[in-house]
Amino acid sequence: MKKTGSEQDAPDEPLERARLQAEVAKQRVRIAKEELKRARKRLKEAKREARRARKHSAGARRIWKRARRAQKHDSGSASRGVPLPRSARRRSAPPAQPAAPAPPRAVAIPDEPCHAPPRHHGPP
Repeated sequence: MKKTGSEQDAPDEPLERARLQAEVAKQRVRIAKEELKRARKRLKEAKREARRARKHSAGARRIWKRARRAQKHDSGSASRGVPLPRSARRRSAPPAQPAAPAPPRAVAIPDEPCHAPPRHHGPP
């Protein structure tokens, strides 16, 4: 039986096939690396966004707590609404006046010591 043209190149075919498979594998590796790079960038951005959101929610929670405290404080009267930020409150607050001194307390001095002698936890 005579060999056709394609069958005569049979010895070279496995090498060519292996070379093509190697190229395809290289391309797959390159694509995977690029995808990994993009995924890392997305992760970084997501973390940044989460940090921003946590900061924002903490600030909103602080404002909500202040408003709630103000509402409890003003329980009979109309609420003041949203309180001013700290920096604005400091600037507009009147100077603090010293508190009046508290009257001296009467202290009873016991005849006997109040405390029992200390106990030791171990051999004497």
